[in-house]
Amino acid sequence: MKKKLLLRVSESFALTGLGVLLLPESAAAELADLPLHTALALVLRYPDGTEAAAVASVEEIARPGRPETRTLLLTQEGAAAVPLGTEVWWQGETAGWEGLL
Repeated sequence: MKKKLLLRVSESFALTGLGVLLLPESAAAELADLPLHTALALVLRYPDGTEAAAVASVEEIARPGRPETRTLLLTQEGAAAVPLGTEVWWQGETAGWEGLL
């Protein structure tokens, strides 16, 4: 399967004990078709062009005055906030839950 751009990060922040939540710049249509809590093997492409492998689960958040949003929660050990504009790419592979927080 060809790599797909799932989202560009508009905001990221740590959720103590859970991981790092990545909020998309715009609706991430590809995430709408995936079941919640599915673990995905991803590649993060940072604004400087470097890449890193990551594991994230598909989540949904609701905020006052905004529609529910599908997003990703980085769940691998040592996950840290990522810079704005980071691209999240997926090649269609799910990930096992081993090695997650």
